[in-house]
Amino acid sequence: MIRSSSCAPMSENPAPPEPAERALGRRLVSNLFALLRTLVYLLGIAWASGAVYYDAPLPDAGKWDRALLALGYALIVLLTMLALGSRRRRFLGWVVAISLIAVPWFLKKPVQQADWKPTASRLPLALKEGNTVTFHNFRHFDYDDTGKPTERWESRTVDLSKLEGLDFVHHALGDGLLAHPLLSFNFGDDGRIAFSVEARFRKGQEFSPLQGLYKQYNLIYLVGDERDFLKDRAIVRNEPVRLYRLTYPLERIREIFLETIETMNGLREEPRFYNSLTANCTTSYIRQASAGKRPRFDYRIILNGFMESLFYERGLIAAEGLSLEDLVEQASINEAAREAREDPAFSNRIREGRVGF
Repeated sequence: MIRSSSCAPMSENPAPPEPAERALGRRLVSNLFALLRTLVYLLGIAWASGAVYYDAPLPDAGKWDRALLALGYALIVLLTMLALGSRRRRFLGWVVAISLIAVPWFLKKPVQQADWKPTASRLPLALKEGNTVTFHNFRHFDYDDTGKPTERWESRTVDLSKLEGLDFVHHALGDGLLAHPLLSFNFGDDGRIAFSVEARFRKGQEFSPLQGLYKQYNLIYLVGDERDFLKDRAIVRNEPVRLYRLTYPLERIREIFLETIETMNGLREEPRFYNSLTANCTTSYIRQASAGKRPRFDYRIILNGFMESLFYERGLIAAEGLSLEDLVEQASINEAAREAREDPAFSNRIREGRVGF
């Protein structure tokens, strides 16, 4: 008896194994995407937890109550995502959790009426008729040795045809990573008009860069006498203040002045929140300019403690051949401000012997 045999079909060309290098590359890419995905999840949860802490509508809650609420939110979201299992479900759970916080946060609007600190209690107004610009709520405070202000709000009028130049004030803060810039427009016989873009504080509030990300402060453009702004910083606080002459052509200086007063006036009609990144004392000046006039982005716009080096590299400050180090050293006005504290010619005294003046 002859038995028939059957044979399983065999592949004539079996697929070659994947090269080890390619398999390793695929695993690395997969792990990288997983890491990025996790980072996005954690950043979103961290931001939303901060919004819970700072913006939850609980006016009577203390810091510890808010901290526990924010921590509880973060833990619930993390544990829920772990329990959901699949990648798709985790993503949808994360989106829902973030949206529950983000939607009401983005709908939050600034208010105009509040118990503001005296230094920012009034919104300034600029009225332009022809070449004449009249400022109301023009700040001209004085300060005693303890820093207590004597309030004085004035009206001030300048003639645009007398505009001669623009100066940049660099007020260094803390460890030097951050600074506060001020602009001072020279109108010759009509004097100098100084602008300071700031966070508008309620009584009891203090500045925090982290809080500034969470709609805690209004944005305010203060206009005032140069002596007010500089005495406070260079004498009362005794923090490093340096003064430079900007090299913009007069036509551009006039444009910057008009952009500034237009933005300042607009805040009376439509208040805006201060933001530590996008609407601060530096980026606000950039945002107010037309698209074609905005400077190229540079990290020193955010870390504005290095703004002097940025201006120096771009030729925006008068240097007269000095190195940046020598220019910064001669630009310090603290000692001159103390010596000229009560001098009516304060603004001229602090400029004597400095480059560009």
